[in-house]
Amino acid sequence: MKYANVSVLMSVYFKENPEFLSEAMESIIQQTKVPRQFVIVCDGYLPNTLEEVLKRFFEKYKTLLEITLVRVKHRKNLGVALNYGLAQCKYPLIARMDSDDHALPDRIALQEHFFARHPKSMVLGGTIQEYVETWETPVSYRKVPIEASKIFEFSRKRNPLNHMTVMFKRDFINNVMHGYHDVPGYEDYELWLRVLNRDAMAISNLPQVLVAARVSGLQSRRGGFKYVLQNIRARSLFFDEGLISLKDLIVSIVGGTVVGLCPEVVRKVVYKKVLRG
Repeated sequence: MKYANVSVLMSVYFKENPEFLSEAMESIIQQTKVPRQFVIVCDGYLPNTLEEVLKRFFEKYKTLLEITLVRVKHRKNLGVALNYGLAQCKYPLIARMDSDDHALPDRIALQEHFFARHPKSMVLGGTIQEYVETWETPVSYRKVPIEASKIFEFSRKRNPLNHMTVMFKRDFINNVMHGYHDVPGYEDYELWLRVLNRDAMAISNLPQVLVAARVSGLQSRRGGFKYVLQNIRARSLFFDEGLISLKDLIVSIVGGTVVGLCPEVVRKVVYKKVLRG
């Protein structure tokens, strides 16, 4: 078995689907290069169904890699929960993974290889294929820009990385960027903007599909007044922090509000025709 000097970081909370969680974790074990460590943040109370999934996974694979369970007593927002996990990651590269997605088999190997060849890169993402039923049958793709200049330009309006595909250098994110900030729904986007503000060349993307992301109900979750207000708060924070311009602020708020308040059937068309490949 081949190993990568990588820690995988995942956060789990009480609403997770046990079957989806099990599939996500198994997809990490099935990598062509298995990470040395799997850090799982238990964000607040977890029901017995999820605890059983974690217990079975630990017992099955505890001799294969180091499994670190981080218990957070009271549930936090994702950025805060991930910071608890970051503090427990031991290896120089950290791969993010969501609890309901499926990592493609070469994901870890491809990213580790890229970092070995591009020492100036600090953060690396890639394409996702989106699915509803099974990960092998994608319904759409979210492609992100590859060239550094295009990544920076893209970031002015939209998140330039697919968070569930990201691998980054631990010491850079922990010691230089000081981890995630508590920006509900936008904690990763805010971090990438800070990274780009520091070094416009620090973020890279691979053209390959790295993760299959489950998207059932995505358009429903990204609509309504709550989503619109969350977008306004986050974009306003980006502006206050000097991460985006006034023009960027206005365009992103107007666009987010229009899409967020339009009927779900219209949002589906926008996501399919405009925001996805």
